[in-house]
Amino acid sequence: MIYRKNRTDNKGKEMNKRWGFWTLWVCISAVAGFVWGVALTNNSWLSIAGMASGIGCFIVFYTLLDDFARKNQWHRFIAALQKGVYIKAGLQILNFAIAIPISPFISPEILAGMGAFYVYDFLGLSDNQPFLSNFIMTLTAGALLSLCVGVISLIILLVSNKKAHAITTNDMS
Repeated sequence: MIYRKNRTDNKGKEMNKRWGFWTLWVCISAVAGFVWGVALTNNSWLSIAGMASGIGCFIVFYTLLDDFARKNQWHRFIAALQKGVYIKAGLQILNFAIAIPISPFISPEILAGMGAFYVYDFLGLSDNQPFLSNFIMTLTAGALLSLCVGVISLIILLVSNKKAHAITTNDMS
């Protein structure tokens, strides 16, 4: 009985760490988009709540993805995903460091924001629904940025698999 309780407590602590990890890194990754979103919207509490709810969806998504990968023992995938998030979060510095005329061609956040505006116009969303429009724009921009993280993570995973294969091949010789 005691063993089972300790094991359950450890599992809960691990899950809490994952929730904390992904909350921190999704929020760090969302800073630039959130700042741009607040600057470009009417700054109502509904607009901000829509953006925050969209960010919350990505916290849940990444935490559950991490949990699923751990249950399936996809350790390289988890490591690649975390590195991809670190790199993507670092790229957002371009939003703040590079002049506005240049940054749309370099910054993933600007490109994702432009994509979100396209979806906003395509769906015919109105500023009369600030929560819904900002929620959908945040989900769209977040999905595009997650695609960016996915590509970065895939490259990292492929490189790490190639290195692992080279090490095992050399060990067999």
